[in-house]
Amino acid sequence: MVSKSKLKSAVMQRIYCVHFILLLTALGSASCIGQDVKSESSVMKQSELTVARQFQKWQKGEGNFFDIVDEQVVWTVSGKSPVSGIYKGKKDFMENSLNPITRKFKTPLKPELISLTSDSAFVWLHFKGTAATKDNGIYENTYLWKMKLRNQKVIDAVAFLDTYELDKLMKPENKETTMEKTIEETKDYLGMWVTRDGRVRQELLTGNRYDEARGNQKSAYQGNYRVKGNHIYYKDDTGFSADGEFRNGILYHGGMVFHKEKK
Repeated sequence: MVSKSKLKSAVMQRIYCVHFILLLTALGSASCIGQDVKSESSVMKQSELTVARQFQKWQKGEGNFFDIVDEQVVWTVSGKSPVSGIYKGKKDFMENSLNPITRKFKTPLKPELISLTSDSAFVWLHFKGTAATKDNGIYENTYLWKMKLRNQKVIDAVAFLDTYELDKLMKPENKETTMEKTIEETKDYLGMWVTRDGRVRQELLTGNRYDEARGNQKSAYQGNYRVKGNHIYYKDDTGFSADGEFRNGILYHGGMVFHKEKK
């Protein structure tokens, strides 16, 4: 017969062993989690350092910041400026957003760092840019770029900025252009107008009718329109009304930016 005291001692030893095993397992898991967090932190710090080094080169005129942008980047310019939208690929972004802006400059944009931080997923670059323009003015803007890097290349970015200042920059450079005919007179509004992502396609037809497709839905909206000067007024067949404005060959309507599709 096993005495009660020996039986109790054996049970307690078994309980202690189980607790010890659980403790070791927990410590091992905590160690792995700690290593993962440390690894993620190291990656983000390296990404932040990459951005800092490239920004310094840009400031010194020793390099272009966009040298660290991946060829397959998705770059979003916020707001409703003439170059706002989503650009898929470095070539698309450079040709259709960046280059139209820099062509307005007499001198290169001079960047001045405000802050540079990173979190668990993004590097945040906050800076001020200044340049002399070809019409003898000064362009100043403040930018905040939210960037995701992979292998020290920017693969995704959202650029926040003062689009009012950018819109002023993109307007015609001389007074002669203000004497040009309105889009009502030229009838250049006729044709297909498309958002940069291709999701919304609005065709302005002769006879003052429009047909708008949304995604895969054809003729999602149809109705009448009227152009007055550089403004357009819509009345959907259901009775819904809206308006828009043509500026510098771009249609702004319903919080969206449309570019005319070339034939």
